[in-house]
This record gives sequence, structure tokens and C-alpha cells, in this order.
Amino acid sequence: MNPIVRSGAAARAGALLILLGPLVSWVAEFITAAAWQDPPYSPCTTGSATSA
Repeated sequence: MNPIVRSGAAARAGALLILLGPLVSWVAEFITAAAWQDPPYSPCTTGSATSA
């Protein structure tokens, strides 16, 4: 059976993708918040948990 753990370039690429995914998502959220003027939108205070 082959190990699941990777080393070298494959491990670095995987770690980079795991870290970049949420970062890209948050950048998109803040760009949306800057463009969305009416009604006011903030990704930090507006969300599914706080909306009625």
C-alpha cells in the first residue's frame, strides 16, 4: 500500500492550494463588500447566521 503523505514539490503545492483557497475567498468577499453599496454589506457582520 502506498503512503498518502507526499513530500517535496507535491506537498508544497498541496499546502499552497489549501492556504490560498480561503484567502482568495476572503479577498472576493471584501471586493464584493466594497462594490455593494445599497444595502450596506460587510462580510464580517452580514452572513447567514446573522440575517433574518
